[in-house]
Amino acid sequence: MKHLLSLALGLLIICNSYGQNTLTGEVVDDTQKPIFFATIALYNQTNDKMIKAVSSDDNGAFTISNIKAGEYYIQCNMLGYKELKIDDIKIGTSTKPLLLTLETDAAILSTVEITSRLPLLEQKADKLIVNVENNMTNTNGSLLDVMKKVPGMIVINDRLSMAGAGSPTILLNGKSTQYVDIQALLRDMPGDNIKKVEIIHQPGAEYEASGSGPIINIILKKNVLFGTNGAISIGVGKGELWDYTTGINLSHYAGNINITGGLGYSQNAYLERLYIKRKLSGINSNVDGEYIQNNNEEATPTTYRANVRIDWDVTPKHRIGVETKYFDNNNERVANSNTNIQLLNNNDYKLSTINDLSSSWQYANINPYYIFEIDTLGQKLEFDANFAKFSRQGNNTLAITNMGNNEFESFRYNQPGLNNIFATALDYVKPINKVFDLKVGVKYSQASLDNNSISEQLDNNGTWQNNISQSNHYLFAEDIYAGYGKLEFTSNGWSGTAGLRYEVSKSIGNSITLDSILTRDIKQLFPSFSISKKLGVLTPTVSYSYRIDRPRYSSLNPFVYYLDPFTYTIGNPNLRPELTHSAKFTLSYGGQPFFNVEYRKSKDAIVEITRQEPNNEQASKSELNFDNQNIFNTSLFFPLSFVPGLDGYAGVILAHNEFDSPFDGAVFSVKRWSYTAVAQANFKLPGDINSEISGWYASGQQEGIMDAEYLYGVSLGVSKKLLNNKAKISLGVEDLFNRFFHAKVKHQQDLNIISEWQAPVVSAKFTYKFGNQHLKSKSKKTSSASDVLKRAQ
Repeated sequence: MKHLLSLALGLLIICNSYGQNTLTGEVVDDTQKPIFFATIALYNQTNDKMIKAVSSDDNGAFTISNIKAGEYYIQCNMLGYKELKIDDIKIGTSTKPLLLTLETDAAILSTVEITSRLPLLEQKADKLIVNVENNMTNTNGSLLDVMKKVPGMIVINDRLSMAGAGSPTILLNGKSTQYVDIQALLRDMPGDNIKKVEIIHQPGAEYEASGSGPIINIILKKNVLFGTNGAISIGVGKGELWDYTTGINLSHYAGNINITGGLGYSQNAYLERLYIKRKLSGINSNVDGEYIQNNNEEATPTTYRANVRIDWDVTPKHRIGVETKYFDNNNERVANSNTNIQLLNNNDYKLSTINDLSSSWQYANINPYYIFEIDTLGQKLEFDANFAKFSRQGNNTLAITNMGNNEFESFRYNQPGLNNIFATALDYVKPINKVFDLKVGVKYSQASLDNNSISEQLDNNGTWQNNISQSNHYLFAEDIYAGYGKLEFTSNGWSGTAGLRYEVSKSIGNSITLDSILTRDIKQLFPSFSISKKLGVLTPTVSYSYRIDRPRYSSLNPFVYYLDPFTYTIGNPNLRPELTHSAKFTLSYGGQPFFNVEYRKSKDAIVEITRQEPNNEQASKSELNFDNQNIFNTSLFFPLSFVPGLDGYAGVILAHNEFDSPFDGAVFSVKRWSYTAVAQANFKLPGDINSEISGWYASGQQEGIMDAEYLYGVSLGVSKKLLNNKAKISLGVEDLFNRFFHAKVKHQQDLNIISEWQAPVVSAKFTYKFGNQHLKSKSKKTSSASDVLKRAQ
């Protein structure tokens, strides 16, 4: 922390104080009426570098402050008017006010709805952007439902994977979801809070070098309106279970203060039916046979949410702010499991297991920050701190009904947990000249986790006794120090980046019950680069990154959790980080994704495995390191706008997955091709009704040791605006047609799995906006302590 403060002080001392010249003026139309919220951009006459951009107020007036003396030009834009450019503006001791007169553009006004709407997909040099807001009619459900719209994203219950790219790393507004229950957040966060989704396959040095798959950065909506405004919403959905959501968001922006906040409540529906069929042989005659398990779990968790954000522009150069979030979730559910056991010795029997679960979690976060815009050339300093607490309580009772000759005992588990997180970062941006920009930064994060698992058994006298063999008190602490430098350049159609990140992490895992301590220190350089060239409508890009995927803390925690007497999950404290080299070639067409080729090579790949115990009938699930995993994937996308009346995209992703590693006394060596086809079409129906149909098909693919079969899903949605576009009603059907998850494991096992969820789900939502709906132009702040909050679920 001392080093960060010293660096911050040093940067502040060396920053120069620039001139305090001011340029004022007024924007009017050709009838001399003021135009409010027009954009006025000031450019350096010498190098065409934009110095600053402001918007006109309600009276058409504008002010650009803190301008260094020199020669500039101005460009003024407003939707529905022709662009105005004024050259040879000299800024000095006395600069006269400007009168900017904009001419109405009838051609633009006739197409205003089309030109003001962002395309669904935007291909940038370093990311693919999916513009969810105003492009998707059916965002009635949770964040997880919206993720189904991301090209190539496969959602199986609450688990995400990218076709041909593995499991993604999830960020929310640039903040990592490390240390929190990301599955719960995905299920419980309302989908209509999302503005866009960024898919970053080759993250630069400014991102934490964690994960091996792509980064999915979910950008939530922020206040972009002037004055006081807000929105209320209410929604309902029905599959096999009901779900509900309601919320209110309020914003106030006037002068130098920007305040936003919201409250919400949701009851989401969760259902999973899991069918497991296992065949045993060669163990002993008492357990050899076929085990058929039918598990059914239903839940309707409730979540309350609240958030507040305050920005204060102390001066035109200095901004301070704070953002807070709070989630409170409760979940009461009962899981039923029926096992039909057919033994080779004809001693068949059945048993039923009732798992009564009661769990809750709370997540609180406070994020103060400071931004210093050193000059109008783009030189900027940002300081950011993040304090977060994630607590979890879980209680469940496993009651086993014996229907055969064997005797089983009932179990009870109490699993409290508390995770405290602190992260801070300092980032500095310096435009060197017209071609080069420099970014440097330092970061420190600290996590402290205290998780306990208390297991008890019911004895013959009906008394609960402590089960020492399954109880475990586990502590985990991790400190990560990082520094990075990144150089960006743009010149004559060429653009690119070159970055280097250095991370030092120190972690200690302490199993108090087992009296076992495991420490791991990592020091590693992570290079990255990209280069692209604009060739007319085509832009090819080549990029590379080196990354590390640290195990989630739930995976390191050596807890044992039984689903029934024969099936359990267990953590692996010996998991090693996964290191991945990744290279990618991207070709975009007119800013739209077109063609991609990517190759990734991972060492110590973290893979979820199932294991049949060699001496008894029990089976387990955990995570393990495989020596090597190689992934090659290529994709082809094209827009549907060439069809009259249609908008959207279609594409196909072809992937090759290869594993090579010792596993359970043999070598697991598998190579397999797979493909995924996706399409989403938006069109208008009579009555100005927006409609959407989306579908996807995934062929069989290799998921670790699981041989998965094909999947598909088709969804529909319609929406219409009412009451002068202030209200919107949406209707949707998710998974109108679909196939559930089927897989088998044949390596050292004979296992078949089917996972089902509720489908189809019909939903409806009503939203009403009130207050001033004029756009504001205040710049947005993105947190620089953006990579700490994913691995502890």
